[in-house]
Amino acid sequence: MWRRRNCGCRPKCGRQIGASLISLGLGIFLAHIIPYYLLITLLGVALIALGIWNLMGK
Repeated sequence: MWRRRNCGCRPKCGRQIGASLISLGLGIFLAHIIPYYLLITLLGVALIALGIWNLMGK
């Protein structure tokens, strides 16, 4: 009875692009401030923490 209007836009698409732009901007900003060895160390620790958090959640 009711027509479903499909406008072609995805409601969550803007949030993903926004989060990607923010993380890219922060990464570039931190790359200029923090020395590279410390940045690589922090990235490694963050990846290990995310892996453990993902395993504990499942």
